[in-house]
Amino acid sequence: MRSTFTVADALLLETLRAGEARVLTGDDGLDRPVRWVHSSEISDIARFLRGGEMLLTAGLGIGSTDGQQRAFVRGIAAAGAAALVIEESGRAFHRVPRTVVDEGVRCGLPVIALTHEVPFAAVSAEVHDVLTEQQLQTIKREREIETLFSTQLLDGGDHVGVVATLAGLVGGTVVLEDVNHRVAVCEAAGGVFDASSWERHARVLHGSHTECVRRPVLARGQIWGNLHVLNGRSADVNFSVDVVTERAATAIAIALLTDRSREAIDDQRSTALLTHLMLGELTGPEFVEQAAHLGYQLGAADLFVAIGNKAGDAIASDPKRTRIPVGPNAISADMGDYVITVAPRAGRTRFETAARADDRFLGGGCSRNLPADRIGLAVRQAKSAAAVARTTRRWLNFDELGVERILVGLADGPELAAFVEDELGPLLNADAASHTPLLPTLRAFLEHDGRKTDAADALYIQRRTLYNRLERMSGILGRSLDDADTRQRLTLALKALDLMQG
Repeated sequence: MRSTFTVADALLLETLRAGEARVLTGDDGLDRPVRWVHSSEISDIARFLRGGEMLLTAGLGIGSTDGQQRAFVRGIAAAGAAALVIEESGRAFHRVPRTVVDEGVRCGLPVIALTHEVPFAAVSAEVHDVLTEQQLQTIKREREIETLFSTQLLDGGDHVGVVATLAGLVGGTVVLEDVNHRVAVCEAAGGVFDASSWERHARVLHGSHTECVRRPVLARGQIWGNLHVLNGRSADVNFSVDVVTERAATAIAIALLTDRSREAIDDQRSTALLTHLMLGELTGPEFVEQAAHLGYQLGAADLFVAIGNKAGDAIASDPKRTRIPVGPNAISADMGDYVITVAPRAGRTRFETAARADDRFLGGGCSRNLPADRIGLAVRQAKSAAAVARTTRRWLNFDELGVERILVGLADGPELAAFVEDELGPLLNADAASHTPLLPTLRAFLEHDGRKTDAADALYIQRRTLYNRLERMSGILGRSLDDADTRQRLTLALKALDLMQG
């Protein structure tokens, strides 16, 4: 049963069918809702109408002149009546006057003739019974929906779930925005949601968008945002979309005020989504689509992935503090030892500037700008750059990597560990048994490309001390450190050691 009773529905009732009702004008208005049926024989009845009435009359108050009849019809139409039903019983007219019909056409008012006399009281009673039953069914359905929202919250549901439920109920697009008109959640049931034009709708067009139902979401007495049902006015459902949207807004407010704050909920959902991405369980387009449901509009342009290596546990207790400013549509998650961010390329410069100035991270890595369908490659690039960055403690772009790109790919296998052991094993064993390890000296010597004076200055030691240490290391390793090939192999081994230990 629909929640709206129309003029067309009324014409199907037994009492009006018995009167052989004929539609004289206004066929396109038969879908008008009928709020009540009223009968009258006074000429100024229009001033007592409130809109939505089906007015029944024998015509005694319509008047006998063209001017009186036009004024009567204009008044009825201006009052918002759903239809004018005139009885052709002969008490006033044997036929509805042409003036009444013509004025009905001009005013867009359905004018209906009753060929036979019918008891108006019986018509009113029959319509009243139908309207009462519809109202009872509507109230029952609205209470069922209210219970549905309540059960959803009791089962641990959140504001995202409430929005999805509402979209399913109305079969249309539902948008939850915050107080700054930023889309927090959207469910585009039956269509595609255009996030780029949302702010214009919210700030400018909403008042003229008559099909949109909007209700505020209140949290602790303050407006947190608004809930929109974009085609709510036209939804063909057996409940009031206005009322159900109000109930959904209340449920969302309750969800936002639970012990799990909105930020905590967003973090939980973002972490789950990014975990699926890291595990390779989502394609790029799937990730972008699901991120949009959480309010992150990554768009169709290229994306980049960044992984920041966290500096200890100092920021672990506050997920918001792990985020580097990059823009409202960047999605981030704290994954324990690192923080991953996926953002549109438009925010890259801002991100890199903020990241390099942020001492909460021990460096990190950024991928190239890549289209969404290559986001898996972007993740791998960011991982590689972040792995190398752990040894340098600075932010690196993937394109800044050299031979490390190859070493990173070998880091999890036995070959790289065997190479490190072959090249550095004797020195590492000697350092383990010594109070004065030689590995830092070797690192400085190699970083300065075998320039002994520069290496000694970097270590704040005399050159003679450096010469002695180099001689000891040559003996331990069984090769001359003056040999360029030896230095190259040891440099690779040190980089590999750093990767494995990082």
